[in-house]
Amino acid sequence: MNAKSIVALVLLAVLVFVGLNSVFVVDERKQAIVVQFGEPKRTVTEPGLHFKTPMVEQVILLEKRIMSLDVPPQEVLASDQRRILVDSFARYRISDPLKRYQAARDERGAASLLENAMESTVRQVLAQEPMVGIVSGQRGELMKRISDLTNERAKTFGLEVVDVRLKRVDLPRENSEAIFRRMETERQREAADKRASGQRDAVKIKAAADRQVAELIAEAERQSQTIRGEADGQAVKIFAEAFGKDEDFFEFYRTMQAYRVALGKDDTRLVLSPDSEFFKLFMNEKK
Repeated sequence: MNAKSIVALVLLAVLVFVGLNSVFVVDERKQAIVVQFGEPKRTVTEPGLHFKTPMVEQVILLEKRIMSLDVPPQEVLASDQRRILVDSFARYRISDPLKRYQAARDERGAASLLENAMESTVRQVLAQEPMVGIVSGQRGELMKRISDLTNERAKTFGLEVVDVRLKRVDLPRENSEAIFRRMETERQREAADKRASGQRDAVKIKAAADRQVAELIAEAERQSQTIRGEADGQAVKIFAEAFGKDEDFFEFYRTMQAYRVALGKDDTRLVLSPDSEFFKLFMNEKK
């Protein structure tokens, strides 16, 4: 191989190297900034094949898609001086590549700037609301206010906040435990009050039932005495009528009853005169 061939190959290699370093490709998911010695020259947002000065200009690719930022949980003081624990996240994209590059040279730095802005905004917005409003149905309005305010601050370093969400709004652990203990004490007090009220009602019900039983028994006794008196009166009347119809039979019947009562037991002994009136039915009056 002669000298001319070697020079030709070298020149071809140089041309290929220069050609490869003169073009760059931007994917549809990316956007680019062309810088010269660290100084930004232009931005490229359209996908496709583009040209640059070889060995002088460099290309920095930036994300064009929507990205997510998970903000660490932070304690926030509400307007009623109640501490709450807020866990949030944001979705954002790069709206101005040049501003983003000037504010932060890499993605991590830009995320840190947005995180600081969002933490500040969350504290600012929630500090104007009581805890009840934060944990209630007003959360949608609060998230919109946080999103708008964060977006205004993010524009200064080339970012656009698409959405902000409060994933969790809760009390700090020590506050939660104190509230739980207070709720437990309150429930125990309510349970004791209900037990006392139940016992008081039970005593009243038992006393009313006892009184009703006594009244029923007294009424039954009165009715039984009345019925018994009426029956005794009817019996006396029947005996009187029977006595009036046949005095001899009535005397005989009453004497037999007296014998049954007096002589009903085997060990009964009576010491009477043989001509006693008690034994007159055993006497033969005929001589």
